Amino acid sequence: MDAPTSEQLLLEENARLRRELDALRQQARIFQAILDNAPILISTKDLEGRVTMANRHFEILDGYDAATFVGANVFDLFPPEIAEQLWRNDRRAALERRAVHEEESVYHCDKTLHTYLTTKFPLYGEQNEVIATCAVSTDITETRQAENDSVTDELTGLKNRRYFNMRFHEEQMRALRDNRLLCLLLLDVDRFKEYNDHYGHPQGDAVLKAVAACIRGALNRGGDLCFRIGGDEFACLFSASGEEECLALARQIHTAMAACAMAHQDNPPTGMVTLSSGAAFLHPGVSLDQDALYELADQALYRAKHQGRNRVST
Repeated sequence: MDAPTSEQLLLEENARLRRELDALRQQARIFQAILDNAPILISTKDLEGRVTMANRHFEILDGYDAATFVGANVFDLFPPEIAEQLWRNDRRAALERRAVHEEESVYHCDKTLHTYLTTKFPLYGEQNEVIATCAVSTDITETRQAENDSVTDELTGLKNRRYFNMRFHEEQMRALRDNRLLCLLLLDVDRFKEYNDHYGHPQGDAVLKAVAACIRGALNRGGDLCFRIGGDEFACLFSASGEEECLALARQIHTAMAACAMAHQDNPPTGMVTLSSGAAFLHPGVSLDQDALYELADQALYRAKHQGRNRVST
């Protein structure tokens, strides 16, 4: 058999290249179809923060313009507080040369704020240098809302007993790390059954909402946690420099409740809605579990009731 001529070899090479080109075009069409139809946000940015690619799903975002989005800087596309969080995570991925997983928030066209779970990772050049970052983001707003609803009391908007149980150990460790005292404050409405019997349950709900507002007003620092445990019982969990600071905050709640001046004729001697509170303290270095601290606060609340109500006891 004669050896292939140079012309035959060239034809075979051209045919091979055409097949490879067809395969690349097919892969490009598949890749583009994925980008166009994926219900997630996929984008890339250069190291200056300019968007170099964004898939069609970005149409869902507020202010998106297909003609100008790619090529624009992230700080020109989003409000400053949004842009800063997005770019901060891009920088981390590039500088640390690893995938970064964070939750990010952006506005949709209907002006609602959505939460996305985003993975950002570096893209490399031929010399293994980072040349860009890629972001893949999934909308988890409904999931987060469902999680929040599961730990939120519907009537008062405070967190519920389930969330209290979830957060106690974390707050205990935080107080220990910061060398601060952890306070557990239990509160309930004095003679609440009698109030409901006399004024009706709708008015009773109004009282519970007022108590929640008073608690939120007094405990409004970043680490303060407030809960409706059940019925007319509430709990507060917060750290402080000492016991007196805790008691001062508890008294602020009582003062705010008194200022509401809600009539309760079956609650002598004031004739107004009042609260009783029991405080228990976990000092740095003291080993005490959740149940034990709760029992101490409950005993203090019991003492407040038997000492005449409308007071804070320890």
